Amino acid sequence: MIDLHTVATANGYKASIMLEEVGLPYTVREYDLVKGENFTPEFLSLNPVGRLPAIVDHDVSGDTDGKPLSVYGSAAILIYLAEKTGQLLPRTTRARAKTFEWVGIVSGDVGPAYSGQFVFNVVAQEKIPYAIELYNRLCLRMVATLEQQLAKTAYLVGDEYTIADVIAYPVATVSMKRFPGNLDAHPNLARWATEIGARPAVQRGMKVPR
Repeated sequence: MIDLHTVATANGYKASIMLEEVGLPYTVREYDLVKGENFTPEFLSLNPVGRLPAIVDHDVSGDTDGKPLSVYGSAAILIYLAEKTGQLLPRTTRARAKTFEWVGIVSGDVGPAYSGQFVFNVVAQEKIPYAIELYNRLCLRMVATLEQQLAKTAYLVGDEYTIADVIAYPVATVSMKRFPGNLDAHPNLARWATEIGARPAVQRGMKVPR
């Protein structure tokens, strides 16, 4: 059994979609970020960073000490679950490397761009034009990068649906819905998002937690 510690954000949905895709049984613990529930000693013992999502696996394959394993971060969770189940991770060296590359692009480039855009456009009490313009422009560049790739391939890594698509989908349907607002100017990204969104596991994962 796996415990999913999560919140209804793009990052949280990445983990719940993956759990639904690989078919592992899991329980859900939802956190109230406004109340600071993610900074309780209990949660910090699992993840000292105090951020979500995180999982705790109570059935660690090949591990003899019997202790549960906690894994923090959507990218790490997706890679861990893919390796645990042998699903959504290509076997060939080239495709596997490209999958990790796109997971890194989404988690290290696209995600931070949207985090900054949200902070300066929505959260910040003082609206700083330079910061707003900088992150808006960066987000549009990230959207264009995904659009260009999906003009060449059905999925982010060729013709195979992988964890790269899982990690990118909530960004396209949650974060990009906020900015730029729609995918009308990005037909390949829109085509891909529609196809991914039709998967039953994705639809279930996008409802966790609700």
